[in-house]
Amino acid sequence: MKNRFLYIFAILSFLALMGLIVFGLISSKDMSERGIRLFSLKTASSDDIPITAQSGEDEAASGSDNDDPESALEDNASEDSAGVSDNEAADQTVSGDGTPADTEEAEAEDVPEREVLPRYYDLLDINPYVSGWLTIEGLGLDEPVVYTPNSQNYFLHRSIDGKEQERGSLFIAVNWQDGYNNTLIYGHNMKDGSSFGALNKYEDPNFGRTHTKINFDSLYEENEYELAAVFLSQIEEDELETESDRENEDEELMEASLEKKKQEMEEKGEDTEGIDESSITLADLDLYSDMGDVDIYREEKDEDDGRFRYYYYTDLSDKADFDYFVEHVKENALYDTGVDMEWGDELLTLSTCNYHVKNGRLIIVAKKVRKD
Repeated sequence: MKNRFLYIFAILSFLALMGLIVFGLISSKDMSERGIRLFSLKTASSDDIPITAQSGEDEAASGSDNDDPESALEDNASEDSAGVSDNEAADQTVSGDGTPADTEEAEAEDVPEREVLPRYYDLLDINPYVSGWLTIEGLGLDEPVVYTPNSQNYFLHRSIDGKEQERGSLFIAVNWQDGYNNTLIYGHNMKDGSSFGALNKYEDPNFGRTHTKINFDSLYEENEYELAAVFLSQIEEDELETESDRENEDEELMEASLEKKKQEMEEKGEDTEGIDESSITLADLDLYSDMGDVDIYREEKDEDDGRFRYYYYTDLSDKADFDYFVEHVKENALYDTGVDMEWGDELLTLSTCNYHVKNGRLIIVAKKVRKD
């Protein structure tokens, strides 16, 4: 009898141990897939975290500039993406080096999945749109960065958890995507020095030449950049998105998300009574937009009127685009950093408001340090 009891106990212990192992593997795989979905522009999931509507308070009180560089980014993205001709679609079945697309897909399946860095695990549960982390020790800057191409300015006045906050969050430009070699990040120039409020220190050559290190980590790896250039620019009035534009966009996004959630609940036979805006979470909002392999500013680049629009240049895979960008960055630079940029380098561009002129901008460009 005693032996029989021990035998049963051993079997139950074994089954419990196997259950724990399987659960651990599933949890690990789910976290890895979460990170891959983020940079692949696919729907991600998160815990139920209620969000609130944008405040619409007067920007002047916060000490930040309300204007952002592009007023029609979302429209341009959808129009240009939809404007691919049949011939262009056919050309995309063959890669630039002549490799058939189906062969490339087969090879891609053999590439191991990238693993999300542990530092993001808890943060991704709060906000599935986090796509990196920016640190500049000399400025005390140490913040996550979000990417929401379907609504670039959604976190303009929202904290990482979706709550109203005048200083907002750092966010990546709508015309960037994983694989592009110039990551453009926007942030408010706050009077208290938060967000990008301390970037103006780089206008001083003595500060810039002694604070050259900038860290921008992706979800998958830690990356170091070195300061390459600092310059000033200006945004034209007709390129600016107004507060009213953003409020209307937020309202439309909320309405669409609420309707979608109700439909999904109805399909599952769940009761939708009482479901309102307070029930919508960050994960319910479709803030991604898969633009595919399309440069949404190609036409604007080709028809440039001579004014350097730095915010068009996130995809610098074309040598002519890269050379044009670097040439104008150096031409407008406030001082020489001694750092050269060559085609194939990966760049990081930081943009914030500046008050040297109306709708002025301060731009920092850094080059990724190659790993041995």
